[in-house]
Amino acid sequence: MSHIYVRLSAFYFCNCVALGLILPFWGLYMEKQGYSAPEIALVSALLMLTNVIAPPVWGWWADQSGRRLTLIRWGAAAAVLCFAVNLVHSDLHLMVLAFLCCGFFWQGINAQFEALTLTLLAGQSRNYSRIRLWGSVGFVCAVSGGGWLFDQISLDQLPLLVVLSLALMWLSTMLVPQPHAKARHYPDPSPVGPLLRQPAVLLILSAIALIYFSHGTYYGFYSIYLQQHYDNSQIGLLWSLAVAAELLAFAMLPKWLKRYPLHHLLLISVGATCLRWLGLAFGADWLGVLLGCQLLHALSFSAVHACTMEWLHRRFRIQQQGRAQALYYAFCVGAGQAGGTIASGWFWQYSQQAAFLLSALIAAVALLLLMLGQHGLVSDHTDRTCAGPDH
Repeated sequence: MSHIYVRLSAFYFCNCVALGLILPFWGLYMEKQGYSAPEIALVSALLMLTNVIAPPVWGWWADQSGRRLTLIRWGAAAAVLCFAVNLVHSDLHLMVLAFLCCGFFWQGINAQFEALTLTLLAGQSRNYSRIRLWGSVGFVCAVSGGGWLFDQISLDQLPLLVVLSLALMWLSTMLVPQPHAKARHYPDPSPVGPLLRQPAVLLILSAIALIYFSHGTYYGFYSIYLQQHYDNSQIGLLWSLAVAAELLAFAMLPKWLKRYPLHHLLLISVGATCLRWLGLAFGADWLGVLLGCQLLHALSFSAVHACTMEWLHRRFRIQQQGRAQALYYAFCVGAGQAGGTIASGWFWQYSQQAAFLLSALIAAVALLLLMLGQHGLVSDHTDRTCAGPDH
């Protein structure tokens, strides 16, 4: 088991190192190159947009071919080559092409590696969280180490560091063994259309998409927003604090979900999300406010994600889970974050504070929708019991 643990953990670590270099620092890199806020927002949204299309395509491909690991290896190699275009020239059109192509391969293989990990851990799925934890560790290393590093060297080196991280991710896939167990299939899946047409379900899915939409300003412009008050090391540490809060929340959420009603946790988390964006809008020059806002990441991301996973597990039957997850990642996460990032770019060029106020307003609308549809969070329409967010 130990060698499987190390090999799988290496993929998650390198994967999130690359992501941890892009999210906080790519906007700073583009600003240094002279790009405008809408152009920065566009490029920042591309990885999120590819998350709408890539996972279903790669999932169908992997299921049809039965060669999941082979596809993961080829996809990882292609992601490296596509992103390497940024080493040649910083032209916007080439950058957009590189992010689109890299995102299609990168976002496509991520979901497949999750499936591969669970297959290799058959009978020991409780160890999944121990492996996935290394992704968050990699992200922390990237944002904190990157903040220090870019105070020592030029941001012009960022594309090379991302390429190296993706290359290490590809190399880690070469160490993963082929699984022997076959994935379980359900030949006659129940239709999800009738369930999706229920008003409460539509309200909840729309609210969750808006929550991710509200994160667009944070993911696209948080580092740029802080640069007028803090250096790169401090910015990296603030990102790291949010991830530390994320890890702590994920550790506590199984107990919280057993102790408190799901709809109460989700409503509190969305309310905290609204407060977080208001704090950033009005308190960027106060370090104490920033620290509190980053700690609220435990609720605005971790608790929202875990509660959504729990709700999907309860509301959709076992035969519907694949399509439910695809809907969540494509519509809520992918389209939500991409739309929020693009919208924030347009507001940003007029007022930085207005962009975060937009996020707070969107989070408030999401809270209202959840309150209207909360009876859909309370009722359980599946034919099985649930034991927390780790499925």
